[in-house]
Amino acid sequence: MTACSNVEFSNNGDLDGFWLLSSVDSIQIGKNYDCRTLGLTWAFQGKILEVRDVNRVHQDIIMSFNHTDNQLKTFSPYLVYREEGDWPIDDTDYLKPYGINRLEESFRVLELTSSEMTLESDILRLHFRKY
Repeated sequence: MTACSNVEFSNNGDLDGFWLLSSVDSIQIGKNYDCRTLGLTWAFQGKILEVRDVNRVHQDIIMSFNHTDNQLKTFSPYLVYREEGDWPIDDTDYLKPYGINRLEESFRVLELTSSEMTLESDILRLHFRKY
């Protein structure tokens, strides 16, 4: 039983889990893009966010996140290379397909339920549905 006392539990409420990026609104130009078939996902557990492309067009990335009140901050992104070890990212081009435009990005949480989430940065509004 002593070994079990060091187990970490994820306590992120409705945020925890696997989310599909379903659409993106460009705030600057007022356009909406349907993303459901692109297979871009965000998965939250503990203190780690993994963004992944299930169609394997874009590189998988892991990063840290902080969710307090109605703010979600993402930071410290790494490219996922299971065999070689993960590599820190210094180029935002890897992040942009997932709706993240900065190495340290801040989102306002506009909606977060057990099935839907809407995040807003300065230039994008991201809509997700939970798997």
